[in-house]
Amino acid sequence: MNKNFACSIGLTALSLTFAGCSGESDLDLQPVTGTVTFDGKPIENGRIQFRSVSGGRRSFSAAIEAGEYAMETATGPMTVEVRASRLIEGKFDTSNPDELTPKGEMYIPQKYNSRTELTADVPSGGDTLDFDLLDS
Repeated sequence: MNKNFACSIGLTALSLTFAGCSGESDLDLQPVTGTVTFDGKPIENGRIQFRSVSGGRRSFSAAIEAGEYAMETATGPMTVEVRASRLIEGKFDTSNPDELTPKGEMYIPQKYNSRTELTADVPSGGDTLDFDLLDS
């Protein structure tokens, strides 16, 4: 294989890589920030996900830290899912006889994640969207 042919294959592969990456730039992404609380307290660590209601049902997610999140998402109507877990004080997994591993739990009710009832409408220009979740 001669050098020019190998170079030509390499440049073609490189240009296809960049072309593939640029396909997402057609989205109208907007900044969205906000707070997420559960029973009046900030969610310390978790994830929030916005999923478009129409079109390709694209999803966008961000970490929740100390009750706050910041992300870019597409505009329009979205369903919103919130997930978080925490350690259960005094509970341990003893399946490994020589090791006590703290047990955790997903404490956000399904109506806010796998069976979400949360929605948002992301406007052009972005927005601040806060979510106050309740256990009941």
